[in-house]
Formats: sequence, structure tokens, C-alpha cells
Amino acid sequence: MDENNNYEEKTTVIKEDCPICDRHPILKSILCGLLIFLGAYCAFYTVSDWHFKRMAFQPFMPMRINPKIERQMMNDMHKMDKAFKRERNPFARHESSNIIHISRDTDEYKIMIDLRAVDNNAENVQVSANGNILTISGRSIKRSNHNEQIAEFQQNYMFGDNVKLSDIKKEVEDNYYVITVPVVSD
Repeated sequence: MDENNNYEEKTTVIKEDCPICDRHPILKSILCGLLIFLGAYCAFYTVSDWHFKRMAFQPFMPMRINPKIERQMMNDMHKMDKAFKRERNPFARHESSNIIHISRDTDEYKIMIDLRAVDNNAENVQVSANGNILTISGRSIKRSNHNEQIAEFQQNYMFGDNVKLSDIKKEVEDNYYVITVPVVSD
């Protein structure tokens, strides 16, 4: 047992020269200050982000909107829905298709033009034939104190060889301009 008591432990410490060790307390202070600043910045950003998200979205708090503004918004949305429904239907009749109506009998084609679209004046409607194509065009101008509204339409009809576009009859009946195109029997 005496052997264990005579045992001496030797510890050697090797000291390395490091150029940073001389500035170690200053560098440590700078890095700690930088870490504290970044931590405070992140904490402030997180808290302010929570606050603004809570202000923007309040699911259980009713919105305070002026009733007139809310009613106007609902009217605008209703008008937009109606416009989108009209645009969705590709076979919907457009305004110009309601002006001109065409029908065929056994011996003639009858084209009726609604004169209310052209200020009830048959002179505002022009009918011309070129080969077997009949062109109908109309124009109306409505003037008021501060503006001028011009409405125009044009429709072309292509007929077969069994019609005589040179024998067209034009007449005015009530609010309609009636064009009769005779059909020639083969």
C-alpha cells in the first residue's frame, strides 16, 4: 500500500500563443452586444407581427361599415354577377340581334328592322346589295348638353342563287322598316 502513496501525478500545461487572446474581452463584448441586438430585433418583429395580424383579422368582431357603403357594395356585386351571367352564355341574344329580325316564307324573305334603335327615322338605315350579299347598316346620334352618343350597327346576309336582290321592296310599318326579298322558284 505504500506504493500507492508514493505516486506523484504530474500535470503539464501547454500554453499556446493566440493573437486573438489579447483582444478576447473586447471581442466577447462586441459579439454579446450583437447577439442581444439581434434577439431584441427578432422579439420586436414577432410581437409586432402578431399585433398587426390580430388587428387585421378579427373573426369574432363585427365589421363597422357605413350602411350606405355596404348597400352600394352589394349593388355593385349584384350588377357584376348579372354581367358575368350574360357573358357566360355564348348563345345569348345581343342588343344588335334584337334590332333586326328575319323570317322566311315560301316565296320571300322578310327582314324587319326596329326603327326605335335609329330614332324612328328610316333614313338612318342603309340597305345595299352586292352580288348575293345584302348589307343592312344603321346609325343614330343622340346629343345632349354635354355629350354625344353614337350607336351603329351593321348586318350582312348571304343568300343563295334563288333570290333576286335587285327586286327588293322597302316600306315602313309602324316602328319597323320592312325589307322584302323575293325568292325565285327553280
